[in-house]
Amino acid sequence: MPGVQELLVIAVVALLVFGPDRLPDLARNAARLLARFRTETQRGLDEFKRAADMEDLDRELRGIKQDLDDTKRAITRPLGEAVGRGSRAGATMRGPEPRAADDPPPFDPEAT
Repeated sequence: MPGVQELLVIAVVALLVFGPDRLPDLARNAARLLARFRTETQRGLDEFKRAADMEDLDRELRGIKQDLDDTKRAITRPLGEAVGRGSRAGATMRGPEPRAADDPPPFDPEAT
């Protein structure tokens, strides 16, 4: 970081090179350029952060999917074995009994 003396030397050289008429316009343009640079830099950093967050979320989603697949396998394996043993023993798995046309529909008090 330049000190006070270096800044003073730069200001005098700029005044001699560009003149007192053009120096304010150059300072304004330099300030605009610096502001634009800062804005674009911040926008790029925000985009990188969003991309990193998306990668983290994607990695977490893959982990959750793997856990769900493992749980599904752990549940279906014992069920398949139980069905296999039951069919070998002569037992059959039956679904719910069909309703007659005049029977009222099932009622679930917790659903209301």
